[in-house]
Amino acid sequence: MSFKLKIILLILSVSLIPYIFIMIYMGNTFEKTYFTKTQQEMKTQLDITQQTIEQYLSTIQRDMLFMSTLDVMNDIYSQDVDRRITHLLINKKKDLKLDGNFFVIDNKNTIIASSKKISLLTKYNQTPFFTQEIYSTFDKTKIATLVLDFSLQNISNLFNNSKERHYYIIRNKKEILFKNDSFTSKINVQKTLNTKPSIEIVLEQNQENFLTLLENYKRWFIIALVLGAIVIAFIALYFINRLIKPILMLSTATDEITNKQDYTYQVPVISNDEIGTLSKAFNKLITSMNNALVQLKIEAKNREELIEEKGKNEVLKELSTKLSRYLSPQIYQSIFEGKQDVTLTSKRKKLTIFFSDIVGFTETTDTMESEDLSELLNDYLDKMTIIALKHGATIDKYIGDSIMIFFGDPYTKGVQQDALACVNMALEMQDHMEILHQKWKEKGFTKPFQIRMGIHTGYCTVGNFGSQERLEYTIIGSSVNLASRIESAANPNEILISEETKLLVDDTFSCKQQKKILPKGFKRSVALYTVKTQTHNLSKHTIEVKTNSQWVTTDDINSLSLKEKTNLKKSLNTFLDAL
Repeated sequence: MSFKLKIILLILSVSLIPYIFIMIYMGNTFEKTYFTKTQQEMKTQLDITQQTIEQYLSTIQRDMLFMSTLDVMNDIYSQDVDRRITHLLINKKKDLKLDGNFFVIDNKNTIIASSKKISLLTKYNQTPFFTQEIYSTFDKTKIATLVLDFSLQNISNLFNNSKERHYYIIRNKKEILFKNDSFTSKINVQKTLNTKPSIEIVLEQNQENFLTLLENYKRWFIIALVLGAIVIAFIALYFINRLIKPILMLSTATDEITNKQDYTYQVPVISNDEIGTLSKAFNKLITSMNNALVQLKIEAKNREELIEEKGKNEVLKELSTKLSRYLSPQIYQSIFEGKQDVTLTSKRKKLTIFFSDIVGFTETTDTMESEDLSELLNDYLDKMTIIALKHGATIDKYIGDSIMIFFGDPYTKGVQQDALACVNMALEMQDHMEILHQKWKEKGFTKPFQIRMGIHTGYCTVGNFGSQERLEYTIIGSSVNLASRIESAANPNEILISEETKLLVDDTFSCKQQKKILPKGFKRSVALYTVKTQTHNLSKHTIEVKTNSQWVTTDDINSLSLKEKTNLKKSLNTFLDAL
C-alpha cells in the first residue's frame, strides 16, 4: 500500500467512520424495529392456527380411540370380519371429511378392513400418520391395529391464507408442501406441532412493499455518503499533494520496474530520513521478488510434472474400475492384491458348483418384446448377483439366462462351509423370486420367470484358461458337467442337490430324495435331493408329514393305509401343538 494511499485512507477513515456508523445504526434500528413487530404479530397468528390444528388432530385421535373400543372390533378376534368394520371406517371418513383412509391391519400386517375397499387383504406397507392398537374386550389381548393414512391436505384446509400471507408445511425437516413461490421477498415464522413433531407449520409474509421503502432509504443514504466522501476527498487531496513530493522519485522508479519488468533495478537512496528507509526497504523487496520469481518458475515446472503423473494415475484407476465389472469381485481383488498371476495356470480343488436357468426362456423370448425381456432379465440377474456376492460366491459367467457360480476358490471357508453357503444362497434366491414375481406383476408382466437350480460338490480344475491374448478364469471337469445336468433335471422353482452336497449340509437342512437320474456322459445313476430349511413350512394347499420314513402330502392321503393314516394324524397333532 502506497504512502499516498495510506494518508488518504487515514483522513477518510477519521472523518467518514463516525458518519457511516451513525447512518448504518439508524438504518439497522429502523429495519429491526419493523421486523420485530411484524414477526411478533405473525407469531400470534401462527399460535392461533397451531391451536386449531392441534384441536383438529386431537379430535381425530379421540375418534380413533373410540372406534378401537367399539364392540364391533371383536369381529376381528373371532375371525368373523364382515362389512361392519369397513362400513364404520367409511362413515367416519365422511364425518371427518378426511383426505386419506383408515385401515385395520392384523398382527401379520394384512389389511382386514379399510375405508379403501380395494386395499383389503393386501399387505400394509405405508407409513401411518396415526396408529391405535385394538384390544379384545374378552381377554384384553391385542388383535389388530387401527391406522390412519392422513393427507396433509387436511391441515392445509385450515390455513387462513391471504394475498400478503401464506402458510406452508415442512415435513421431516426437508419436504416442503403447499408453499407459495410467488413472493419474491418474504419473512417467515414457524412452529412444530405438539401432536406430530415431524410437521412444522410456517407462516410466510410478502415483504416487497417494505423492501421498496428500504431500497429508497438505502439509495438516499448512498447518495449522502458519496457526496460527503467526495467533499472530504478533495480536502484530503489538497493536503496530501503537499506531502508526497519527496517520494516522487520512488514512485517513478516503481513505474519503471512495473513497465520493464526489470526486478534487478535498484532505487537510489538519497536521504537518511523515513523516505530513505523506505527506499532501502523497497530495494530489498525487489530483490526478494526476483528470487521468489525464480523459485516459482522451478516450483511451477515441478508441479506441472506432478499433475501430469497424477492424471495418468487417475486414468489407470478409472480403467481398473471399469475392468472390474467384467470380473468376479474375488478374482479382481486377488489379481490387484498380487495374490494371483494372470497366466495360463490351473489347480485341482474340491468346489461346490451351482447352476440356475430360467424355465422356458426360449419360448418366452418369442412372446415378449425385446425391451421388456431385457428389463426383466437384467433385473433378475442383478438381484441374483447381489445375493450371490452376499454369500461369498465366485460368479463364473452368465450364459444367456443361465448363471454359473462356484464356492471354494479363490477364497474358501472349508468344503462344508462352502456347501452350506451355496445352499443358503440358493434358498435366498428362491425366496427373492417371489418378491420379483410381485414386482413384475405390478408392472404388467403376466408371465414372470420361473427358475430351477442344481448344486453339486466335487473336484474341479480351476484356473486361467484360454490364450496369451485372452484368458478366462473358470472351472472345468466332470463335476461341472454333473452340476449342469442336475440343474436341467430340476422342476420349476425347485432346488436339486447331489448326494455329495447333501452329506455336507444334512445337519443344517432337511433333504428329501426326489429322484435318480442317469446323466448324459455318466455311467452310474445319481441320487438327487430337494432341500429346505429345518423350520416347519405350511403352504396354502399342501402339508408335508413324515410317516414310515416317507414324505407324503395331503394329496396322497387317500392312498395311505389305515395304519399310515393313524401315524399321519399323530404327526399332525404334534405339529399343531408345536405351533
